[in-house]
Amino acid sequence: MSRKRGANAGMKLVFQQAFSSRQEISNILGGDIRKGIARSASQPVILLFTNEDELYSDYFYPKGKYDYCMFTGIGRVGHQDSTEINQYYYLNVAVLAHKLDGRHLLVFEKQKGRYRFVGEYSLLETHQNVQPDRNNDLRRVFVFHLKRIADSYAW
Repeated sequence: MSRKRGANAGMKLVFQQAFSSRQEISNILGGDIRKGIARSASQPVILLFTNEDELYSDYFYPKGKYDYCMFTGIGRVGHQDSTEINQYYYLNVAVLAHKLDGRHLLVFEKQKGRYRFVGEYSLLETHQNVQPDRNNDLRRVFVFHLKRIADSYAW
């Protein structure tokens, strides 16, 4: 996978690098400042942001380590696998197809309003689960099983 060069060429993210806001990350890598899954406009990457105090929990394992991540797909209402209900379905597909599309998965952990880069991950497998949405209706969600493959990302 080639890495695009541009105004930020020669930069590097390192494990536990802290950011005060999503805007700060977007200024470096591009991408949406609100969604939990965002495609970068300037780099061949997909940004994944774990959540805290949300409908569902993303988590790392084994406990206390960042080797693996269970990451829930995007979409707070209705089935995440429905193109008619979930307007962000394409972002879930982007994670599923990241290897085919030549995009790197960069994971950021949100803690107490700050974000920390925890590494580059690769999709191992996906399954669906049934969870309540924000209206407390049961719906299908994607659960992405990710494995950390690097603790830094340079371009």
